[in-house]
Amino acid sequence: MCAPGRCPDAPEGEHERCDHCPLNRLDAAQLTDTGQLLRRALDLRAALAMGIRIGLDEIDADEFLAMQVVEQQRDAYDREHIKRQ
Repeated sequence: MCAPGRCPDAPEGEHERCDHCPLNRLDAAQLTDTGQLLRRALDLRAALAMGIRIGLDEIDADEFLAMQVVEQQRDAYDREHIKRQ
């Protein structure tokens, strides 16, 4: 994204981004209610993958549904990736 050598519009500063950097849109999206829900679902997925025990009674219904969507999209991505090989 906006990094010296990767984006011709990247500012000189080490952590600065150009005005049209896609990372700005990503940051803004993550601050929305939906973005925060997705972040929680991804965090829960990571915790489960690390072996942390979480019961269904500890996961809100919207978080569980978001986790299901993430898994479905991941499966679809994996299937598509296998087709390309």
